Amino acid sequence: MSSLVDGARTRDEHHDVLVVDDDPAIVRLLKLTLRGGGFDVTGASNGEEALEEVDRHAPEAIVLDIDMPVMNGREFYERLRARHIHIPVVILSAYNPRRVQRELGAQAYIGKPFEPDELIDIVWRVM
Repeated sequence: MSSLVDGARTRDEHHDVLVVDDDPAIVRLLKLTLRGGGFDVTGASNGEEALEEVDRHAPEAIVLDIDMPVMNGREFYERLRARHIHIPVVILSAYNPRRVQRELGAQAYIGKPFEPDELIDIVWRVM
């Protein structure tokens, strides 16, 4: 887990982030962006894969698309919380991410398309 210095996480350590999106190009872009921001990143293409990754790697934050096959982002988020896992979640969506954030109670949101620096800042803020 992360260390805290005066209550703030340090950027000089490894922090694991899970990105979940059914579009492989978006997953690659998210990985490149977040790795450039100092994160270790794993990816999943749907909610089922994401739950498996959470069990394997216990990420410190999740960047989550909503519209996905197999298990969508809403169902993934509900299952995560039903298991009493409270990893911070950033909703990433082209369809009104702010509304989805409010409905689910996620920690933050960002719309598609996104600015890389904004995504990095949001993920650091929720951790």
